[in-house]
Amino acid sequence: MKNSLFWRIGTAALVVGSIVYTATANFRKRKNEEQSDNVSPEYRRVFDANPIVPDGWTFGTVWSTIYTGTTAYAIHQALPSQQSNPRYQNALPWLAISYVLNAAFGRLFSDPRRESMIGSDLVTKASLPAALALHQQLEIGKTTVGSPERYLRIPFSLYAGWLTTASVVGTPNLLLNLKLWKPEPRRDTPIFVGVLGATTGVAYAVARRLNDPYYMLPFVAGFAGIATKQYGKNNAVALTAAVCSLAVSGMLIRWLPKGEFEPVERETEEVDPDAEAEDYGWEHESPNRDVESYSYTSI
Repeated sequence: MKNSLFWRIGTAALVVGSIVYTATANFRKRKNEEQSDNVSPEYRRVFDANPIVPDGWTFGTVWSTIYTGTTAYAIHQALPSQQSNPRYQNALPWLAISYVLNAAFGRLFSDPRRESMIGSDLVTKASLPAALALHQQLEIGKTTVGSPERYLRIPFSLYAGWLTTASVVGTPNLLLNLKLWKPEPRRDTPIFVGVLGATTGVAYAVARRLNDPYYMLPFVAGFAGIATKQYGKNNAVALTAAVCSLAVSGMLIRWLPKGEFEPVERETEEVDPDAEAEDYGWEHESPNRDVESYSYTSI
């Protein structure tokens, strides 16, 4: 018990430290960009060339929501009252792995060099399997739990959904930085329109597979951010992104109030049969099986 508590408190400290580090690293980066004109031309070139990078407000909205909820979860899972929670115990290593990768992303993303941009894209893609494993270990979409755990699982639904979105968005960045893609708007626009449509389908399919409508919420923000950024620049992409955002919103209107696509099992407490028998005195009250049988059938 003490060992478990130690690791949970340590993981909570790791998560909070990773969040603070990533947030402050990127704050310093933005501050430096505002105060000087030495912004990396690589960042400018890549983000301007990729028409499916969302507008800046999207990142702030989504990450602040995920980080706030994850901080609350990290504290809750470390409480002594949660030591017997098997979902928290199973999720512990994946939570630690996810936020080690988060800190690595923060370090790389705050560095404007091309090599770091490549690294940040690769770390994002590596973070997605860890986030999905964390989602599964928390049994999201598999069991119905009480409050506050019910609400503290939502940030991890958003986290998995956002990393899926970021993996799609970051792929053109990665290809551009590796010099495997040379932008040509006339040729690329139909491709990106198709990518947005396919991403909408993937979002719905994966959400159904996970039995988790909350997974789709970040896609609404991502598509909306693309639409606002590309409006007046690439209206075909902007219109497609807006339609995709509305389409996912329509799905959420139907499924989000339920919190699931298919009914799930309710959480049941694991009871030791021997302890139960001892508590009720069944071991001593009726040693005669016939009498015991009679007492049950006569009720």
